[in-house]
Amino acid sequence: MAIQVVNFPFCNFYSLERYLRVSSHAFHVLTGAESPSISDIIMLPGVGTFQQGMDYLLETGLAPMILKHASAGGRVIGICLGMQMLLNSSSESSGVEGLGLIPGVCERIPLAPSFSVPHIGWNSLVLPEFLHSSAVQHRIPSVFSCSDFYFVHSYFAKPSIADSTIASFEHPSGHLAAAIGLGSVIGFQFHPEKSGSAGYALLNHVLGR
Repeated sequence: MAIQVVNFPFCNFYSLERYLRVSSHAFHVLTGAESPSISDIIMLPGVGTFQQGMDYLLETGLAPMILKHASAGGRVIGICLGMQMLLNSSSESSGVEGLGLIPGVCERIPLAPSFSVPHIGWNSLVLPEFLHSSAVQHRIPSVFSCSDFYFVHSYFAKPSIADSTIASFEHPSGHLAAAIGLGSVIGFQFHPEKSGSAGYALLNHVLGR
C-alpha cells in the first residue's frame, strides 16, 4: 500500500505532509501522469472554492483517475474541500459537477445568531449510535467523541444517503455532517491533520495503523 496525495496549489498539503512524516507514512504526490495501484490510498486535501478544486482535478486529469480508482474499490480520503468534492455539487459554485462518489450536495451553513459563518474553531463530533451496511466500514470509535477537532468552512455536506453521515457537529438548526463515507470513500469536513494528537490518531485509525 502507498499513500498518494493530491497537491493542490491552494490546499493544506504541508500540514498533511507534516502528519505523514511524523507518523512515518510513506507517501507520494499524485500526478495525472500515473495510475495508482488498487491497494493505494488517494488523499484529497483542499482549501478554496468548489470550482477551483474541480477545475484543477479536471485540468490535470486527476478527476477521471480518482473516479476509476474508487470505482474499482480503491480507497479515497477527502479533507475539507476535498471532502466536498466527493459529492455531486455545491451551492458555492452553481453548475459545477463534483466527483459524485458520495451522492449528495454541499450547502452554505445556515446563519444563526449564536453560530458564526465561516465556522472556524474547535468542535466535538457527534457519532451515530448505529451505522448501517453502507457506512459500517467507516465507523469512528466512540473515543473520538471526547475530542475536539479543528474546522474551517462555510459549506457543509448533505449526503442523499442518510447513513453516509458518519459523524456530525452541533449547529442551532441541528446536527450537520462532519464526516461522510460510502464504500471505499471517506471524507472529513474538519482538518484532522491540524487537530493535534486526536486528529493524528483518527487518521492513523482510518489508514489502518
